[in-house]
Amino acid sequence: MATQTGAHLAPNNMTPEQDAAFRKQRRRRSVALAGALILFALTFYVLTIVKMGPGLLDRAL
Repeated sequence: MATQTGAHLAPNNMTPEQDAAFRKQRRRRSVALAGALILFALTFYVLTIVKMGPGLLDRAL
């Protein structure tokens, strides 16, 4: 199913067109997962700042 190095994870016996479509689909899925992770982290960041309240910037340094 995959080579020893793990560099090529596409199923065997694929035509070049199928391989290109497979890589495009995998790339799109990776971008979607990265976007979801960024959105998740950004949500926690914003919620943390909001939870600290308006007094966060009024403190003495």
